Amino acid sequence: MNRALRNYIDEVKSEVAALVYSDGEGSSFEDKFTEYCIEVLESIGKTDGARVLSFIHPNSKGGIDWKINGYCLKDSYKDDSNKSYFETLELFITYYNADDYDYNILSTEFTKTLNQIKRFLNGAIKRHIDYIDSSNDELIELLKIIGKQNHLFDRVNIYLLMNGNSKQPENKIKLKGIDESLSINLHVWDINRFFRINETNSNREPIEIKFSDFLNDNQQGVQCLKVPTIDELYDCYLAIIPGYVLANLYKEFSNELLESNVRAFLGQAGKFNKGIRDTIREKPQMFLPYNNGITATANEVETKVINNQLFVTKLNDFQIVNGGQTTASLYHTQKKYKDADLSSISVQMKLTVIKDIDKKNIEVPNIARYANSQNKVTELDLSSNNPYFVKIESLSRKKYVANPENKNQSVLWYFERVKGQYREAINKLTPSMQKKFKEQNPTKQKFVKSDIAKYMNLWEQKPYMVSRGSQKNFIDFTKSINELVEKNKMPGENFYKKFIANAIIFKTVDKLFGRKNVDAIGDTNLKSFSVAYTIAYYHFLTNNRTDLWKIYTEQKLKDSFVEMFRELLVFVYNHLTKNAVNTLISEYAKKELSWKRLQEEKYNLDKNVLDEYLITQDEANLRAKEKEVDENDTENNLFVISEIKKNGIQFWDGLKKYVDKKPVNDLDFYELFNLVKKLKENRNLNSKDCHVGKKGLEFIVNNPDKVDEIKKLSDLKEKEVVEIKPIYDRLKLLSSEEWKKIIALGEQTKVFEYKELSNIKYTSSKLLKKESVKEIALLKCFESLKKVKKFGIQF
Repeated sequence: MNRALRNYIDEVKSEVAALVYSDGEGSSFEDKFTEYCIEVLESIGKTDGARVLSFIHPNSKGGIDWKINGYCLKDSYKDDSNKSYFETLELFITYYNADDYDYNILSTEFTKTLNQIKRFLNGAIKRHIDYIDSSNDELIELLKIIGKQNHLFDRVNIYLLMNGNSKQPENKIKLKGIDESLSINLHVWDINRFFRINETNSNREPIEIKFSDFLNDNQQGVQCLKVPTIDELYDCYLAIIPGYVLANLYKEFSNELLESNVRAFLGQAGKFNKGIRDTIREKPQMFLPYNNGITATANEVETKVINNQLFVTKLNDFQIVNGGQTTASLYHTQKKYKDADLSSISVQMKLTVIKDIDKKNIEVPNIARYANSQNKVTELDLSSNNPYFVKIESLSRKKYVANPENKNQSVLWYFERVKGQYREAINKLTPSMQKKFKEQNPTKQKFVKSDIAKYMNLWEQKPYMVSRGSQKNFIDFTKSINELVEKNKMPGENFYKKFIANAIIFKTVDKLFGRKNVDAIGDTNLKSFSVAYTIAYYHFLTNNRTDLWKIYTEQKLKDSFVEMFRELLVFVYNHLTKNAVNTLISEYAKKELSWKRLQEEKYNLDKNVLDEYLITQDEANLRAKEKEVDENDTENNLFVISEIKKNGIQFWDGLKKYVDKKPVNDLDFYELFNLVKKLKENRNLNSKDCHVGKKGLEFIVNNPDKVDEIKKLSDLKEKEVVEIKPIYDRLKLLSSEEWKKIIALGEQTKVFEYKELSNIKYTSSKLLKKESVKEIALLKCFESLKKVKKFGIQF
């Protein structure tokens, strides 16, 4: 086993163990491994809102009759009568070996495990499973939905999850007595497959299309014309693809096929999609001239010359970036109207193959952007690199906060804008630097884009949207920020404080729910919905008047406030379980009606507790309208200075000598000489020094392996480094009144020397006016303020 795989397995083991520990006695490693796997599959778009639901039904011999570890009902669709159903049913079954992550599953064990979930599916569809104890509410409701909708499902995806390895094929599954039109697909996800996804940092798994699997009459491919090469970046093909092929592709892959198209099927009620449906039924021969066709992309294409004609036979990473509604309409029309004949329908396809993988993430959104016209797609829908998130990333690297567990330490909340970014940042550092990085960027304070959407949509009182799963909630959130981006209203300090405070509230309430079979307030399967509705309900009851600035400053909630949330959480949990009658709570919670019902409830929060945490309505309105405070030059300079000093004088002295022997572009020996002199003398750094330091920091990023070598060139003794930026962020949180109190205390008690007090007055004045302040003044002010802690003043 290679080192990278071993490290990944150790990482998974640790994460699963941590999940088990957090839930306490009664939670199983198999359940938590399932939870881990589902989170990975959701992050790459394989599932959407899947739930862990473990149940084993024994047979008469003491073995397992059927078993299920999780499920997902997705791709909700409304027919012409406005009746809703789910296109896709996903079932999860886990094969977990607690002792080993490096086993190869035996064929007999594989077949036995697969048969367990097949017996569950067969019994559920035929409504034979009617013997479940009433305490298993969620399973009972799931069985009702599957039994009621059985013939209306378009596809069933069975995911077999393993913490070992499998060499078994992913064949189609057939069940006796079940209509063969129901596509039952097996997906085997073993530890190696999870590892490959992790290594590529991909946000999805590529779709591979072999056209012979979807064409009639033993055809091998789709006839095409290759456009003469215009640019080395891409190849382009034009083809006419049969309508039934597109319908079959949609039946197989559903919305995964449309991922770069960023839209699920919009239904046939809209004017555009209704027109497609009518053309299919009434004038199929005119579909080609009436319809714009599809625009698609791929990473690789295989072609074959047959009778002097070129055919596309195979595509890797196939995505429809325009024409998703056309594709889905072909399938749904054929399904609903048996007289619809797709064999006479032809659809034009423009296929672009981006040859430079590094540029694919840039060009595919551009293709989608300019190809889409019928149904508007926004810029933010098409790009995960939108400036809103880039700005939040910048804020998260610079906004130090107090560690509530150690007031003398400052830490960051780390925004992982791109998957794997945190791990890559660590890997680029030396072992000693890695330790420091982890201390300043604790993993418990790492967050991703879906977290931003979740926390902020709860602040906006949308628990029903959060309950729909991270993908749907994220799409809703990006729509809400689209207008801000278009108006160039980027997130600043106010937004960041609001977000981090909401993150603290969420993490606190989430932990309050308790652990399975230990201290949980109820069914832990309902935890996510209960937490979401509790937080939104709290914001509703308080009319969004919580002093988020106070929470941001303190980085935790007081015990009395936490206890108030615990009582509210119990109330909301009981409300949800009481009102979700004859339906899955997971489906009930997704409806806006469920939120309206909760808002109609009467609940009184503890006024004595709230008084400390609420601001006036006028102040809340003012904060909501307040212009975002952007990062200023002082803050940016202090951040650079902090980064310069963090790397130590040995590095900068060594870099000076390295450059003297081996010239490096943009790095000058004499400029580095002056920088080292100032660092040795502990003097303030000016803008010129920062400019030189930036170039040195860029060198580190590009050459992390040379850091130790460079440090060894120096004979200077390393000095203790006190970082400037965290101190600046801590002191900046002090209000005008708090500074006045400190200065008055100093004048009355003579705790400060005259020069000290003068420096405190200077520093406080600069901070309150948001003016430039020298780093040495900041450091000395910070040290001076330690003297007033004994008087009960915290900072």
